[in-house]
Amino acid sequence: MRKDAAIRWQVTDPLFSILVLLVLVWFTFGILFKAPYSGFYFSPTGGKINVIYAAQPQEPRLLPGDTLLKIGEVSFSEYKQDGRVILFENAQVGDVVPIVVERNGIELTVPWVFPGQTREEFNDRLFNIWWLAYIFWFFGSLGQLLIRPRDRRWLLFVAANYLTALWLILGSLSSWHIWESSILLRVFTWLIFPVYLHLHWIFPRPLMELPKTVWALFYAVSLSFATAEFAQVVPKNWYALVFMVALAGSLGLQIARFFRQTDLRRDVFLIAFSVFIALFPSIGLSLGTAVGRVAETAPIGLFSLPFMPLAYFYVIYRRQLGGLEIRANRLLSLYAYLILFGTALIAFVTQLGSLHLAMEPLIFTGSLYTLTTTYIAITAFPAFQSFMERRLFGIRLPYQNLQETFSSRIVTSASLSSLLQILDEEVFPSLLVRQFVFMRANNGELRILLAKNAEEEELSRKCRTDELLARAGKIFADDFPCGWIRLILPLQVGDRLIGFWLLGQRDPDDHYPQAEIPVLQSLANQTAIALSNIQHAEQMRKMYQSDIERNEAERKRLALELHDSVLNELAVMRTSLDEDSLPPRLQASYEEVTRRLREIVSDLRPPMLMYGLVPALNELADNLMERNGDRVNIKVNIDGENERLPQNMEQHLFRIAQEACENSLRHARPQNIHIDGEITSRKLGLQIADDGTGFDPQTGLDSLIANRHFGLAGMVERAQLIGAEINIKSNPGTGTKIRITWAGDAENPA
Repeated sequence: MRKDAAIRWQVTDPLFSILVLLVLVWFTFGILFKAPYSGFYFSPTGGKINVIYAAQPQEPRLLPGDTLLKIGEVSFSEYKQDGRVILFENAQVGDVVPIVVERNGIELTVPWVFPGQTREEFNDRLFNIWWLAYIFWFFGSLGQLLIRPRDRRWLLFVAANYLTALWLILGSLSSWHIWESSILLRVFTWLIFPVYLHLHWIFPRPLMELPKTVWALFYAVSLSFATAEFAQVVPKNWYALVFMVALAGSLGLQIARFFRQTDLRRDVFLIAFSVFIALFPSIGLSLGTAVGRVAETAPIGLFSLPFMPLAYFYVIYRRQLGGLEIRANRLLSLYAYLILFGTALIAFVTQLGSLHLAMEPLIFTGSLYTLTTTYIAITAFPAFQSFMERRLFGIRLPYQNLQETFSSRIVTSASLSSLLQILDEEVFPSLLVRQFVFMRANNGELRILLAKNAEEEELSRKCRTDELLARAGKIFADDFPCGWIRLILPLQVGDRLIGFWLLGQRDPDDHYPQAEIPVLQSLANQTAIALSNIQHAEQMRKMYQSDIERNEAERKRLALELHDSVLNELAVMRTSLDEDSLPPRLQASYEEVTRRLREIVSDLRPPMLMYGLVPALNELADNLMERNGDRVNIKVNIDGENERLPQNMEQHLFRIAQEACENSLRHARPQNIHIDGEITSRKLGLQIADDGTGFDPQTGLDSLIANRHFGLAGMVERAQLIGAEINIKSNPGTGTKIRITWAGDAENPA
């Protein structure tokens, strides 16, 4: 059954598209050949005569600017109120039709000789906006035949394009009222209204799920108004208001989605931008129609409408890859610029024409305006295209300077995560690459570090190092086991293989010119160097961490040895001596030795660290004050006393605080030391501040070592090992503040 249904869909899809096309062709025939050629063009809303085509051999004559009151037996008010009233019905060439007009407040009857078709009037009809309907039909047909999956978004997208096509063709014929075109225009406006809003509610993802009954009621109400249009009981100007609400509502829904669905912001911004670009001139046209005043140039605003389906196709391709290979980013940039620039140009020209300047000022103004607009058009487009590429298409870096820019950015890639972020968010988008894999090679084994729009499991199963090397640097289409790959670039440092770039689909045509391969390979080589440096840094960090751990283990072993062996032996020796014969000096020396040994044991491995960082810091403060004869006041004030961090972190943080306090006591002669902060399982802030003499800090690790500040250098190293940030602030005479911060999502190499 499903197979039969699929076959029926395949058969009926082109038939439905052809049916819509036949309707468009039929109404196009009506525009060009069936509608009466009256010899003049007038505004169907206000009745103002704009253009006169036919010659007038007798007085009085029609003049541009006259307002129609009556044509034959039909008054203009009847024409406006009844969509079935046809002007010049059954008129033949040479018939005299009396036309009553208002000119300068005076009614005037003109005996108009019906001219029939003239070349000028035919050309004006031929080169008009009705052909835009075929553009929307084209996008609707492509969507119907090619877009997958066939869900509600597919259905609404196709319906929106077909309805818009029919609305445009009916609008071009509606002023003659033939074939019910004026009434059908209003009917299709009410049908467009729910489809537009429904489409923009769910595309590219629903704002929220609404019950089906809500949408059913919405469509039922719109269908009721559409039906009422046949009886002409709906106010005539409502359809223009409804169309404007549909356009403005579509834009408003995308703006709301921009703030609610942050993960789709790039696509939503492109959709909202396309709606704005497509409807900005059209909304002005609808407003002018609603109040009965339409500028002669207003219909040109409809030429912007195809921008919307074009942009939607771009978004559909990027999100679904449903067999649709149209990647029109450059076309979109140019089209959007022409719409914005052209709209401003038309508005200025219209305003200039209303000034009725004399010939000489008009020539001067026109020449100056031509030079100015030419300069603006040439100089502004690169900036506009850059805006489109950066904000809408995700091209962050200028492609022309990509090598130089990437070289400067790669220097800041001190970790693997930052390197991958630069590649994913800046480099590959700047290369217009939409499908890629970044693999690391180690002893013949491949590990995927970064992938986009690629099946990682398939790559891990099918790709081998020797096969990738054999095909590296060659452009191929579909003869690779993973058929999407178009180009393989090895990442090498000298003779050592670091990894591979596997590049696939690319805007606009999946093409990698041979001349660009050296540029791409250079970028791959820079990536290899960066990855190699990061690997060396990771190895050095692991070695240093291993040294720290061995050092701490040795401290622990030595502390246990002193406590369990030396102190115990001293205690046994003390008990074996006779209290009465023991010299007082020996007793004092014994107590001093045992006290000092216990201090050393505590320094080597603080017992309270087993219970958490805060208890260990409290014990440290007590021991330091006792050791210094209470000459220094050390206070600990930390929120989160019961919070625990990983053992290695608590150990490093304690050593940092211990070193900071020891440095202060040895060199700064403070009166007060404050250890403040806050500890949670996800973040930490710790500050050690004193009111001592201070110093001139050198916060860079190399500078600290060069200036023999080994204690401060050790604190910086320990902070780096746990992924924390350390900030040292001090000046002579103002004391010292050492601040350590750590966040749970920060990189933690330790």
